[in-house]
Amino acid sequence: MTVETIVSFIVILGLLIFVHELGHFLVAKRAGVGVLKFSLGFGRRLFGFRRGETEYLVSAIPLGGYVKMVGEDPREVVVDATGQAFDGAGQPLDLRKSFAHKSVWTRMAIVLAGPGANYLLGFLLFWVAAVFVGSPSMEAMVGEVEEDAPAARVGLRPKDTIVAVDGEAVSSWSDLILRINDASGRAVALHIKRGEENVNVTITPRRRDVTTTVLPPTIGRVVPDFPAAEAGLRPGDKIIAVNGDPIDSWQQLSLKIRVRPGRAVTLTVERDGEQFAAIVTPRLSPAPEKEAQGQQVGLIGIEAVSEYEQRRVGLWDVGISPIFTHMDPFSALVHAGNQTAGWTVTIVWALWKIMQGEISPRTLGGPILMAQMTGEAAQQGFLYLIFLTAVLSINLGLLNLLPVPILDGGHLAFFGIELLRGRPISVRKREMAQRVGLVLLVALMIFAFYNDIFRLLGRP
Repeated sequence: MTVETIVSFIVILGLLIFVHELGHFLVAKRAGVGVLKFSLGFGRRLFGFRRGETEYLVSAIPLGGYVKMVGEDPREVVVDATGQAFDGAGQPLDLRKSFAHKSVWTRMAIVLAGPGANYLLGFLLFWVAAVFVGSPSMEAMVGEVEEDAPAARVGLRPKDTIVAVDGEAVSSWSDLILRINDASGRAVALHIKRGEENVNVTITPRRRDVTTTVLPPTIGRVVPDFPAAEAGLRPGDKIIAVNGDPIDSWQQLSLKIRVRPGRAVTLTVERDGEQFAAIVTPRLSPAPEKEAQGQQVGLIGIEAVSEYEQRRVGLWDVGISPIFTHMDPFSALVHAGNQTAGWTVTIVWALWKIMQGEISPRTLGGPILMAQMTGEAAQQGFLYLIFLTAVLSINLGLLNLLPVPILDGGHLAFFGIELLRGRPISVRKREMAQRVGLVLLVALMIFAFYNDIFRLLGRP
């Protein structure tokens, strides 16, 4: 990992934890609950300071944080015969500041504020990106030309519109990227609209080798009645070349299939240690991703295995970036809301598919995968880093709402039961449930670390 990757990871993780705990802190203060500690991290105190009744500190283990409130554990509050309350250290205590003595609704609001703050951060980052940074235009128009890149050498300019590649019309920026990658380094002819002028150039894409997390070009599922099924392809088959061009990721396979609707494609397939050729004709179909806006592409009816790998892959480009468009503040609010809702649905769907066994649990990642993703986003630019931070914040907020004891969602479940029963669950039962929750959480973290390490080693 580079220094840039490590720094980006620490900053983003710290921001997500800080915002989460700040949500708890602010609502607790607003509700009149005393806050004894506000910590970024767990374990041994590294440094901090005290202001008023609250100690603000940074602790040794940076994989979370906590807010310790007055009376959070009911057993720490003792009331004598005179009605005077004392904490576990025997110090006088104002019951009005005790978390345990607040109404159920107040306690629920304090607990919900942490995930809510993460959701708010994600929403605000989507809004900021749309208004101030901008989002890539779907139009195949050049925004910037990288110095000394192939595009600069053949004279491409900002605001050039690329209308065709090798005589085939280009409908969008993503279509342009598909066709450049499909060339696999071979020279391509670009037809360009420059104002009222038509310009034709021949350009040779460059290869950039990057280490990234990819899906291998291995089939996980074959859709019935599609070309792949008709050609006899099966789950577990590995595609190693398309029309003789070697591929090493699912993305490369997808790129080459999508640009060839209605044209026969020869796949080199590896099965049980042997190789054979399969000829398929991609079917013109709506692009599955929601951002495609009605675009149709070639599909053969296969889905990837859901097991990511860390590997070095080759990407092709010519050194151009798209036009970035900015939204007005009100339109950006709708956009941010749609993005937040959309990613919530996507994360819930993925969790459900993992529980059903349709997505491998080996796709789960821990801090190492998060650090790698952060580094890759930082290399691609500020917009990508903002976008990743927003998605991770929503992910953190949603996962904390799962009804697992020890998580915020577990506390909310306890409070919900208290509302139904009219009295709280006994401390003993809560402790037992929280021990189970802690075991599950630690087991999940170990499993995620295991996946991270095996990705780094390049092992399945």
